[in-house]
Amino acid sequence: MATLVNITAKTPTAVQIWGFHDPSDVDDVAAALNTIASGLTGNGHTIHVMSGTHGYCDGKIGAVAQREEKFADEDRALASPKTRDQKPVAIAVHDFNNGNLPGPDRVTAAMAKLNTDMRRIVGNLPGTHTFLLAYCCSAGTR
Repeated sequence: MATLVNITAKTPTAVQIWGFHDPSDVDDVAAALNTIASGLTGNGHTIHVMSGTHGYCDGKIGAVAQREEKFADEDRALASPKTRDQKPVAIAVHDFNNGNLPGPDRVTAAMAKLNTDMRRIVGNLPGTHTFLLAYCCSAGTR
């Protein structure tokens, strides 16, 4: 059973990043979107789903389906993210498949790519951005 974790809980003023312990599926991602949104208030929030694999767990793919499927419209219907004060929260899905990362430290390589991708995604966009890492071991292993 997947456990949702706020990876950045100790830095509440930074962009918030959430992930999972243990394997997760589309239903877990949809539930996570609703859970994350319910802790937000006000307008202008976007939750970015990083779909895919970090590239260093053999045989693992993203929680939200195969590369081609991502988090499809049908799956998005599972989530109706609203803030605590009932404001809608936008969902954006991004492919985070790395393929074969350079070794020997694949964890560092994955984190460097993730940080670069998140900065590129947010850029100068207005609003408040939160990330959900929807892939194996995204909150680390227990």
